Amino acid sequence: MASVRGATLLGPDKLEIREYPFPDIPADGGLIKIEMGGVCGTDVKYLHGKLKVDYPIILGHEILGRVEKLGKNAAAIHHVKEGDRVILKGALGCGRCADCRRNNQRFCRQRTSYGGRTTCDKPPHLFGGFADYLYLAPDVLCTKVSDSLTPEAAALIGSVMANGFQWAIRRGGVKMGDFVLIQGPGQQGLSCTFASKHAGAAKIFVTGIGRDQPRLELAKKFGATRTIDVEAEDVVEVIRRETNGEMCDVVVDVSGNPNAIVKSVDCLHRQSTLVLGGLTGDTTVTPMLMDKLVWNEIKLQGCFTADNDATEAALRIIEETKFPVEQMVSHVFPLKEVEHCIRAIGGEVPGTFPTKALINPAIG
Repeated sequence: MASVRGATLLGPDKLEIREYPFPDIPADGGLIKIEMGGVCGTDVKYLHGKLKVDYPIILGHEILGRVEKLGKNAAAIHHVKEGDRVILKGALGCGRCADCRRNNQRFCRQRTSYGGRTTCDKPPHLFGGFADYLYLAPDVLCTKVSDSLTPEAAALIGSVMANGFQWAIRRGGVKMGDFVLIQGPGQQGLSCTFASKHAGAAKIFVTGIGRDQPRLELAKKFGATRTIDVEAEDVVEVIRRETNGEMCDVVVDVSGNPNAIVKSVDCLHRQSTLVLGGLTGDTTVTPMLMDKLVWNEIKLQGCFTADNDATEAALRIIEETKFPVEQMVSHVFPLKEVEHCIRAIGGEVPGTFPTKALINPAIG
């Protein structure tokens, strides 16, 4: 292979497979051969220009690969060797800005951002997971993954499953005996369901709409005790009945639907927590009666991507329990079909509605 393919976003709804030269590898850098790249709703928003980026970018921020090449100092920096299987997160930060000084490296504006903020306009170009290879930057965190995990399972850990632990447990505070509502049965909803189950939640409710029936059935395997089709049942009434009027300790919204967010407030009891993990879009306004939050002392908790501790927790539990998280992977697409895949995730392809889709560059 003389060049590297990358799914390059040139502007809103302008996605092309472009070829790039293999990068020179400095002493502190490396090269990763992509095994799988996960597709999520954020990629849909990138495609349609709903999130601000510095074009052009190579899409793909959920990354599983193998270390192909390391600079002479890179092994010591990343604690990996050539041939290791790794998941990658652009989460180390510059170490100097205000966010990094507060140990919030995930928010560092200077950090390498795969599949998002870091442009591919200049060498080394390869800053996205929907490609054959990826440049390993010195400020990126590599986490080694066991070869015992299937590619589909391993590809879910760094973002999808880690987010479940971050959002439901670390930010939502789900604990033993809690009643938990997950709004949305997609990949993030399933991961939050799995995490809540492992935290000891007594009841876990997962909502969806009519077309989500396969996802709702899958949610039961991931730990849901009751699923709710909100087109057929009123979620507030179901929660009131199933909890004997106590309502929920934690609600996690991963739907990004303003109506679901508003309903979520009515599903909580006093001094409980509403976690917002779903993006609604930069210009979407969610109408909410703020007095309900005030009178009932509801904690409103926004959530960004998982931190490194959540990633390690997800990895350890999945490796030890051997729970088949890959059950949520419904589709695997070749690199050349990445735009079709993203549009399918966004509900734009009739007859194709993936629960979780992956890109495998090895199949074309």
